Amino acid sequence: MEKTVKERIRDVIKKALVDDPFFSKIDERDISILPSVREEFGEFYTNLAFRMADAANKSPQKAALLLKEKIISLSPNFIEKIEVKNGFINFFLKKEVYLGLLSEILKSGTSFGHLGIGKGRKVLIEFVSANPTGPLTIAHGRQAAFGDSLARILRYAGFEVDREYYINDGGRQIRLLGESLKARYFQLKGEEGYAIPEDGYEGEYLIEIAKEIKDDNVSFEEFAVEHILEEIKKDLRAFGVNFDRWTRESRFLQDKSVEKFLEVLKKEKLLYFADGSWWFKSSAYGDEKDRVVVKSDGSYTYLASDIAYHKDKIDRGYDTLINIVGPDHHGYIPRMKAVVESFGFDPERLRFIVVQLTTLYKGKEKLSMSTRKGQFISLKQLMEEVGPDASRFFFIFRKADSHLDFDLELAKKKSVENPVYYLQYAYVRMKHILKFAEESGIDLLKAQADLSLLKEPEELSIAKKLARFSDTLEGIVNTYGVHLLAEYLLDLAKTFHSYYHRHRVVTNNRELTAARLVLTSALLTVFSKALELLNISLPEEM
Repeated sequence: MEKTVKERIRDVIKKALVDDPFFSKIDERDISILPSVREEFGEFYTNLAFRMADAANKSPQKAALLLKEKIISLSPNFIEKIEVKNGFINFFLKKEVYLGLLSEILKSGTSFGHLGIGKGRKVLIEFVSANPTGPLTIAHGRQAAFGDSLARILRYAGFEVDREYYINDGGRQIRLLGESLKARYFQLKGEEGYAIPEDGYEGEYLIEIAKEIKDDNVSFEEFAVEHILEEIKKDLRAFGVNFDRWTRESRFLQDKSVEKFLEVLKKEKLLYFADGSWWFKSSAYGDEKDRVVVKSDGSYTYLASDIAYHKDKIDRGYDTLINIVGPDHHGYIPRMKAVVESFGFDPERLRFIVVQLTTLYKGKEKLSMSTRKGQFISLKQLMEEVGPDASRFFFIFRKADSHLDFDLELAKKKSVENPVYYLQYAYVRMKHILKFAEESGIDLLKAQADLSLLKEPEELSIAKKLARFSDTLEGIVNTYGVHLLAEYLLDLAKTFHSYYHRHRVVTNNRELTAARLVLTSALLTVFSKALELLNISLPEEM
């Protein structure tokens, strides 16, 4: 694929800096090319002059003006003009740059925008990992939607990505689950003396599970975990989310991995015994205090199992480990970074993404939820009410670290107020335009399109936005901000809907029709790929 516009701008800046005594100390990694947020500032800008100012002993404005003149002297044939404002250098590109991209999109097809920046580097994304103590909640659903889309985008960018679900099937919460199920089972049999334990699970879902038990001597813990885990897998499949690997906490307990790796830490003098417990020296790696890994009664804390799990991840040879967690895990982050650093793994390669909680509304009515009390709307119920597409898009439309208000009534609307409907309606319109052209006897592949006929503001705006598809994906790779693709799609759909209402694509003017069909086909190609990366279905009719 040809170089992107950003790459072409960066190349011409690098040439302008060559052999210049003022700017010889500028590292090419400092050359940041960013999309402009307002049209009056051009299509792209750079803030490089602020870095150049010190080297040249000039103000950013003067450094920017100097660089502008050096770029102009190279006569780049794709730049219409360059403006300097308050030290920022704004680039206005020629119309032909964007119109020429339309043909490249048609030639590249569904591989357009494919980035090679991953270069085969291995990434493990661990997400959802809900305790098998009850149905998936909407909080888990948001993590699932985010993790799935991030995995798709990273793969498209050239990374080797594995998706993993860590099953916390050990510890106190599983014991309480087993005791809660046992109480429900014997309550159904009419026997007295069986109460839900303190801090146990009171949800009615355990009553339904208890009805399936046929033997008083069953392992209530195992029965509950396996039944709930199977339901979790079903819900995730219905949500369109699949995992490459399911890893059980119990495995690390059974094969003595926890014990083995704790012994390694003891030899490295990273564990010490105090107050009847074994402590990990996490404070030596930036944690606020040391953490207990083996309690005074000999049982392991959850940190002990996580030490074994993360050592297992490291040993599998991943370049980057991404953990997608809920807001209750903020304190967990420094101690896990301390753990991986103690094993010689760069803690910066362990990335945490905290996904904030979601509040459900029905119009203006806020729905109260409590997982342990069993008063919540499950992911399954949400999908039944609004569908998987609306659920996924609403979950990822906001930044992961922002609290999300989810309006059930809005998500069910079959109107342009609903962003998912708005996007899918745009997709169907594009498909219908091309189908109508085909039925009218117009063969897009054979049409000799004169793209210079695309002169309407909306047409150029669409072409410019299509050019930013790769940049948007690159931004997500760098920041993990999946919401950026959702925002990009809505912006693209808004421009298309405006264009559709003002201009006919198929007209009596065959030359103009051919050009507009190229534009529409290129738009459909990018739009379809973006929806696919967000795992939003592509309907044939609306």
